[in-house]
Amino acid sequence: DILMEYITQEGKKQDDKRTVPPAVTNAVSWRSEGIKYKKNELFLDVIESIDLMAHANGTIVGCEIIGSLRLKSQLSGMPELRLGLNDRLRYEKIGSDSERTVDLDEVRFHQCVRLSKFEADRDIAFIPPDGEFELMSYR
Repeated sequence: DILMEYITQEGKKQDDKRTVPPAVTNAVSWRSEGIKYKKNELFLDVIESIDLMAHANGTIVGCEIIGSLRLKSQLSGMPELRLGLNDRLRYEKIGSDSERTVDLDEVRFHQCVRLSKFEADRDIAFIPPDGEFELMSYR
């Protein structure tokens, strides 16, 4: 009789519904679905500061640029954007030699950037968050 109280043939419904974490489903956690604008706009600001050391005679001893790309995204849906840079590694990958390239060091990206795409062909591919954010910073 005691066992009959605990063993039943009926199932019990589970009250709490579990959801799969966004990382497992490749969902975009930084952007809500269903965003709509009457006018799609994207603003990009390149902000750089230059540290320069020079001798009294004008000879440059050292120079460093610290920069960031800040964006303001007002785009509908889930847009995937691509941005190309003229950095030296990009031109070396495509087999072109250009004197107008730059070296990028200590590059840091927002989580929305697809790092595998950047490593493969030096393109910055991303689905931007809605509003203002820093896409990348560099030296």
